[in-house]
Amino acid sequence: MSARTVTIAVGASLLVDGEMARVVEFDGRAVTLQLSNGRYSSMAVAELVRRARGPDHVASGAGGGNDPGVVLAGLSATERERVAQRAAHVREVLTGYTSGHAETARPGEPRTAFAKGTPLTVRYAAKATELSVTARTVQNWVAAYRDGGEAALVDDRHRRGWSTVDPRWDAAVRSELAAGVSASTPTRSAVLMRAAARLEREHGPGVVAVPSKTTAYRRLASLTRGTNAVSGSAAGRRSIAERPQGVYGRLRATRPGEYLILDTQDLDVFAMEPVTCRWVRAQLTVAQDLFDRQILGLKVTPVSTKAVDIAGVLFEAVTGRGSGRPALGPMHGLPERLVFIEIGADEPVWCPPETLVVDHGKAFLSAHVIGVCARLGISIQPAQPRKPTDKQLASDCAPCG
Repeated sequence: MSARTVTIAVGASLLVDGEMARVVEFDGRAVTLQLSNGRYSSMAVAELVRRARGPDHVASGAGGGNDPGVVLAGLSATERERVAQRAAHVREVLTGYTSGHAETARPGEPRTAFAKGTPLTVRYAAKATELSVTARTVQNWVAAYRDGGEAALVDDRHRRGWSTVDPRWDAAVRSELAAGVSASTPTRSAVLMRAAARLEREHGPGVVAVPSKTTAYRRLASLTRGTNAVSGSAAGRRSIAERPQGVYGRLRATRPGEYLILDTQDLDVFAMEPVTCRWVRAQLTVAQDLFDRQILGLKVTPVSTKAVDIAGVLFEAVTGRGSGRPALGPMHGLPERLVFIEIGADEPVWCPPETLVVDHGKAFLSAHVIGVCARLGISIQPAQPRKPTDKQLASDCAPCG
C-alpha cells in the first residue's frame, strides 16, 4: 500500500483521517472499521479510499522511524493524556513553559527552577524531584522529545494495538484461518506456511517481510486467541466463527408463557428395541419456558424425533398432562388455586404459550405441528439460520437427560 493505493481486506490496518483503524468486515460495497478507541464505523468503499491511506510508509521497529500520527493514533485516551502530560513537563524543562512558548504562559511561569539561564542539570534535578523519578529518566525524555517530538515519549511497553509485524502478514494469516474454519484443525506451522504462500501469490516473492519464527508464533497466538483455530474443538471453532459480531442480543420474556423454547438433543445413552433387541440411539425433546426456565414438557424417543413426538411434547406443555405419567409441575402461567363460578368448571383449563421458538428441523416445522399451533393460536418463531445465540436455552435443556 501507499498513499495513492489502499488495499482493503479483513484484518488490514489503515490510517483514516489520522486515526488508526482495522477492517473487520468488507462486503464489496461497504467497509466496517474498528477504530482505536473501540468504536465501530461503516462507510462506502469510495469514501474510505478517499479518506484512508496505508501505513506502509511507517518503518518497522522501535525508534524515530515511526510515523507520529500512527503512533499517537494507536493510543487510548488515557495513554494519550499521559503522553501529553509528559511532553508538558519536558517543554517546561527546555523552555520554562509547559506550552513551550512565553505567549501562552500559565500563571506563575516560568518557575524559579526552570527560569532562563538556569543550567539544564539543575532543571533535570528539579523535575526529577517533582515527579519522583531519576534525573537520568528526565534526561532521556528530553533527548527523545528533541529527536521525535511528542510521539517519541510513548512507552512501547504500554502501547496499544501497535506491532512491528507488517499488517499484510496479519491479513494473510486471518484469511487462511477463515478459509480453514470448516476443515480439520491445522498445525501452527501449517498456518504460517500457507500465509507465506498467500503473500507470495498476492504481492510477489519477498515484497512483504515475514517475521522471525519466534515473532510469528507469538503473533499467531495473539491472532487466534479465543477462536479454537489451531487448538481445541473443531465444532467449537465453527460455532465461534458463526456467532454474531459485537455484543450479543437476548430474547427477553416479561411473563410466563410468552416464549416457549422447543429443542431436541442427542443423549449419550442407548435403548434396546423390545422386538429386535437392537441397540438404538435416543433423543430427548424438551419444552422450556424462557421466563422462569421451567420444563413444561419432555419426551425420550428412539432413533429420531418425529412430528407426532413434537406435538405430544407441545400438548404436555399446554395442558400439563403427560402420556402415562404424572405432570412435571403445576399448570404453567396460572395461580395454584382457582375459583370457578360459571358452568363447566370441570372442563380442562388450557394455557397455551404465545410464541414457540424452534430451529429449522423438519419435525419442528412439519404440517402437523404448524396445524396444532394454528388451532391453539400459537405463533411459531424460527431461529435465524447459522446463529447459535438465537436459542440460548438449548444448552440448558441438555442436562435434563
